[in-house]
Amino acid sequence: MSTSPTAMSIVQPVAVTPDMLIATNIAETDHPAWLDGTTYTLGQRVIVLSNSRVYESLQNSNLGQNPLTARTWWIEVGPTNRWRSFDQSITTQTVAAGTGATSITYTLRPSQAVTAFAALNVTNATSMRVRMQDPVHGIVYDRTADFASQPLQPGWWHWFFGQRAHPTQHIFTDLPGTYHGADLLIEFAGGTGLAVGTILFGSQMRFGIGVQHGARVGIQDYSRKETNLFGDVILVRRAFARRANFDLFINNAEIDSLTNFLASIRAQPCLWIGAEKYESTVLYGFYKNFDVLIAYPEHGECSLEIEGLT
Repeated sequence: MSTSPTAMSIVQPVAVTPDMLIATNIAETDHPAWLDGTTYTLGQRVIVLSNSRVYESLQNSNLGQNPLTARTWWIEVGPTNRWRSFDQSITTQTVAAGTGATSITYTLRPSQAVTAFAALNVTNATSMRVRMQDPVHGIVYDRTADFASQPLQPGWWHWFFGQRAHPTQHIFTDLPGTYHGADLLIEFAGGTGLAVGTILFGSQMRFGIGVQHGARVGIQDYSRKETNLFGDVILVRRAFARRANFDLFINNAEIDSLTNFLASIRAQPCLWIGAEKYESTVLYGFYKNFDVLIAYPEHGECSLEIEGLT
């Protein structure tokens, strides 16, 4: 990390609602739609189209029980495939629909300023294109990100012969924020199994002079590790959440605005960008604690503890 003048960015995501969705190639065909006159068996799943959620039957002879109200008859599983990339989970993914499908597209109308866009937990993608189309001025933003594989270690030998991995996320922080009526056109292209965990966008706030050296990043693993009576270790792999601790230099003039902003987004997931150079310093989650030290006549220090979502 560096103390050079690179501010930390915080993106407060726009809550995506069905009214914002103009078009998509992801159909809601995960399961049959729930019908009042149909009898369902134990374990059978249905979609309630009014809220785009999937429900599973808890009993046999399930007839006339509304999944929205009959809690002893139905359990909510989660959002439909179309809406998984907009829930508050990075692990759940929207998967390209249809046999051999290799694209995921959305056209959304936020009806407000958008200056940042992010796609997280992307699998089997080759490219991501984001455009902004204004009804008066036409296309005012057009940028494509490449998901080509990169060597895991630096050096020529590793470039040609070493193990490689594909990026799992891309972030754009240069969208023009003056077109409040513009549509976002989002296109992912890739291979079989193309999937996106989280799509988020909103207006970014920049604070501080730069994140100091000594930033800490890591994960919280929720996998099970148990040992039975015979000494055998049983491992059950589960989701994980990123975490980070940042120390940020800030101007004293922005101390009040920073503390007020952090108070306003408490218990609300946001995108935290410590340094775009390091993917591990980009987290989608919430802060657990923050402290501001007014240390110098013109500069202060802010310590942030951030916990990512699974």
